Amino acid sequence: MKKIRLCALALLAVSSAPPPCNAAPALTLQIVQRAPYLMVGPGKQMSGISVAPTVAAFRHAGIDVAWEEVPALRQLQRLRANQEKVCSVGWYKTPERERYAKFSDPVSQDSPWAAFAFRGYTPPPSASVRAIFSDPGTKILLKQGFVYGDYLDQAISTMTAQRMDTNGDMHQLFKMIAAGRADISFAPLEEIRYHLDQGSISRASIRIIEFPEMPAGYPRRLMCSKRVDDDLLRRFNAALGENERAMLRKRSTSIKK
Repeated sequence: MKKIRLCALALLAVSSAPPPCNAAPALTLQIVQRAPYLMVGPGKQMSGISVAPTVAAFRHAGIDVAWEEVPALRQLQRLRANQEKVCSVGWYKTPERERYAKFSDPVSQDSPWAAFAFRGYTPPPSASVRAIFSDPGTKILLKQGFVYGDYLDQAISTMTAQRMDTNGDMHQLFKMIAAGRADISFAPLEEIRYHLDQGSISRASIRIIEFPEMPAGYPRRLMCSKRVDDDLLRRFNAALGENERAMLRKRSTSIKK
């Protein structure tokens, strides 16, 4: 795994001769491709809904970081092992994960979850989440090791619909649904729209189903090994909050104009 180092202090410098990076080792940040939240582009350029505020907060706090692209399950293994100071970007906080990891304040907020379904799929009459997960004639595609949020995780735990598991990435899930290998799967609405807007998946093969009973989306956070200092997370959270307040002030000023 190749590390991409970001010297926050140098990036923040306003003089023509920026100061050197901190002598302390850079904090390792793990990322996995999960558009539109986490994206690794050409030249290992990091971007995305969850990445942008994370980078801005580390810069504002003057914390040196080094990025590594790491598969999701491997990220969890490193955090559980707690052998190093390492954080993962853009994860949900759950009680199970809190047993072995520390979490920052939210770096981004997902839209509500929705379904993407094979165009030829006919849902049960009520087309509710409960009805779909209770329909033995429906084949639901689920990603292994995925957290779907409290509402859907509860429905998954008691489902009587057919279950099809995969360890493929999200793009592969969309391709499987478009090909009719399963009837339906779930993701935040903004993620579904992102993949359809990219044009690699035909809109003629997939339709979006939204649910009025679906709760608000879940916050994504920095998830860190227990070895990461509490003070570092406090500095990160403080910078995150200051940046958010500055953005709100800027928006307020823009609206008044």
